Amino acid sequence: MSLIRNIFTAAVGYEARKHTRGHGLRNFGLGMLAARLATRSVPGALLVGGALIAKKVYDDKKEAEALPASEAVIDIEGRPVPEDRVV
Repeated sequence: MSLIRNIFTAAVGYEARKHTRGHGLRNFGLGMLAARLATRSVPGALLVGGALIAKKVYDDKKEAEALPASEAVIDIEGRPVPEDRVV
């Protein structure tokens, strides 16, 4: 059981650190707390795992809705290029 707990702690901790990279000590502490919560109880594991899955789905949806770089061309004046001018 200890080996499974260690693997799960490492995986949850890695995901939490990946999402909070470069955002300070507070988020590092939250990531450590999430890993601890997930390894101490089944409801905690479900909560943290569900939050990670929801964040992944949210990020994928935002990325799909974003304009591709080819459509986000800006001219010198800082306005989007009109559709009839696009080559």
